Amino acid sequence: MNLHRRGFLGLCGGLAAGAAGRALGAIEPADVCVYGGTAAGVMAAVAASRAGCRVVLVEPSRWLGGMTGGGLSHIDWGRREAVGGSTRRILSDDLDDPAYRRAFAGLVREHGIDVVYEHRLADVKRAGSAIAGLVLDHAPPDRLGCPAERPLAAAAAAVAARVFIDCSYEGDLLAKAGVSYTFGRESRDHHGESLAGVRPDMAVYAVDPFVRPGDPKSGLLPLLQDIAMPPEGAADRLTMGYGFRWKFAFKGERLPLAPPADYDPFTYEIYRRAFRAQANLDGRRMRKLGVYEPAGGRVHSSGAGNLARSLLAPTVYGCNAGYPDGDWAERSRIWRFHQEFMRGITHFLRTDPAVPAPLREKAVLAGLQPGAFDDTSGWPHQLYVREARRMVSAYVLTQRDLEGTTDPADPVGLASYGVDDWPYATYPRDGGIALNGGEFSMLCLDDAHRGIYKIPYRAIVPREAECTNLLVPVCCSASHIAMTSVRMEPVWMILGESAGVAAALAIRGGTSVQAVAYPELRARLVELGQVLDRPEPPA
Repeated sequence: MNLHRRGFLGLCGGLAAGAAGRALGAIEPADVCVYGGTAAGVMAAVAASRAGCRVVLVEPSRWLGGMTGGGLSHIDWGRREAVGGSTRRILSDDLDDPAYRRAFAGLVREHGIDVVYEHRLADVKRAGSAIAGLVLDHAPPDRLGCPAERPLAAAAAAVAARVFIDCSYEGDLLAKAGVSYTFGRESRDHHGESLAGVRPDMAVYAVDPFVRPGDPKSGLLPLLQDIAMPPEGAADRLTMGYGFRWKFAFKGERLPLAPPADYDPFTYEIYRRAFRAQANLDGRRMRKLGVYEPAGGRVHSSGAGNLARSLLAPTVYGCNAGYPDGDWAERSRIWRFHQEFMRGITHFLRTDPAVPAPLREKAVLAGLQPGAFDDTSGWPHQLYVREARRMVSAYVLTQRDLEGTTDPADPVGLASYGVDDWPYATYPRDGGIALNGGEFSMLCLDDAHRGIYKIPYRAIVPREAECTNLLVPVCCSASHIAMTSVRMEPVWMILGESAGVAAALAIRGGTSVQAVAYPELRARLVELGQVLDRPEPPA
């Protein structure tokens, strides 16, 4: 067993600048290979390196930190007392995106971690029940950060390691390794979760969805999905809305946001109709428009004007359904669609006479904020993939965990955010336009738990029969409902650090990751300051 650091073929310096324009060939074998330079990936790599492992970190883009540094500098803490370890020391309400990117780059330099940028997973080589190595394509993202549809060089590099950690948002490594996974919404009955499955529509707006109003044969307006929603509580394969966390400026220096070359104002007809309907109300509240409200009062917003505001997230709910299990051609298309949508809707808001004057004037002033993403001309380089694949392992986190009715004996971190679910589709219903799903709720607010729950080690390792040397702290084993809470960056960072420690223990003990002795793992995590037990309620 070789745990000391060795050279990395002299490649790290050039790659760190994102300038690797050649195939790397065989990368020197590592003790631990982390796939995905998200914030969780950096935490996993650093933890394994601190434990004496030689670590290779593979990141498909040119940047570290994922959404933490890619637009989500605002931290969704949940209960701060549930956040521990290095995560608590790194995260700050005072840091912006560039500062986080610098911090993560500094951490990997400080700990001698070799980073391979602009390479993404092409294939997984197995040796029995273990992963032997990864085959990587060289696929640099474009100048605005969008992933390439096709690699610049296929099978450009290979890396071998003793333990692998999948810290990608997509769960690509776990999927190619043959580990069980799912995506979309399970049915209400699958895990016995009252919030699971297809949810009631957030609202149905009185805006005609057809190209020729009132004529279904004319087809649907652009940006709508031609789907029929299954019954409430049923399973489906839809995924909550993605988007970018844009950084806008409205005065002073601003970077331009030009319209798309093929701009067609009819693409945004649903907004035009919504604004016109709003104008026809002579300033009355939008709820007077005759909006359908589902039973239970779950409508978050109502009225045609609010439809326009709801959809200016900015995202088009439902357009990313093919992303979680899609290939890179599909993901690139979805990524670029979001970018082009922002170009187009901004130009529409600036120029269309149906847009209310205050909003049009603000859109005219809008530009991208200098300094936030300078190496991509102000464009965020990370799509906000709120949820993709989810591993299915020996322990599946469910709504019961969020409700505080479970107490697993092998926690490796805590979580505490509520159910934070975004809409799933923008589709026609009853002659109007509906947004399906989307809600926020705290399931456990009693004095004992306050919404804090444990995430067990069993939820970040596959079943041993499927793979013995893989840990999955991001796309961990959770139901959709549980993942709406788990998916916060502080939680993934905590789990990433715990995964790095567990990887080192597996190597040192010569065991599978499933056979790591939990008492020893717990002791190491406590030494790092991880919070593993629910804090006592305040007196």
